[in-house]
Amino acid sequence: MRYYVVENEKPVGPYEVDQLVARGLKGDDLVWCDGMADWKRADSIEEIRCALGGAMPPVPPVDYSSAYQAEGSMPPVPPCEPQYQQPYQQPQYAAGDNPMSMGVPPKNWLVESILCTLCCCLPFGIVGIVKASNVNSLWNAGRYDEAYKASADAKKWTLIGVGVGLAVNIIYTIVMFATGFINNLQ
Repeated sequence: MRYYVVENEKPVGPYEVDQLVARGLKGDDLVWCDGMADWKRADSIEEIRCALGGAMPPVPPVDYSSAYQAEGSMPPVPPCEPQYQQPYQQPQYAAGDNPMSMGVPPKNWLVESILCTLCCCLPFGIVGIVKASNVNSLWNAGRYDEAYKASADAKKWTLIGVGVGLAVNIIYTIVMFATGFINNLQ
């Protein structure tokens, strides 16, 4: 069967069902063919609904018969009604979930990690720098728990680096004094 379709508030066609689908027909578009009393939604016609995928349930037809009186001619296109679009709304947060109520981001330990790397212990300082560099980006992404964990990890690796660096320096100093003292005894 060949159908007319409403485009830009004017009837165009007739088209076969597969041509309508290829033209981008949607279920809420209005169609009409010979033998129909008035315009109907495309998804209310079984043949078209099956061609569109059949997943759409039939919609009760709208009666436009009072809009025209001429018999045997194409009914007038029903008036186009603007569709209401929901305005954008800000997301609603539960109590305590609002990012603005989370306060300031945790300390990132970046400066301390860099100083640890330069002065104390290179491997642990680098791990501290990597962890510290993640703190602000995680916070800005809204992943607050992960930001606090990254801050704690940066602190841990920085302090481990400082501790190992100090221990190595103390041991080195003791060994140097001991070898110098032994050399002076001979």
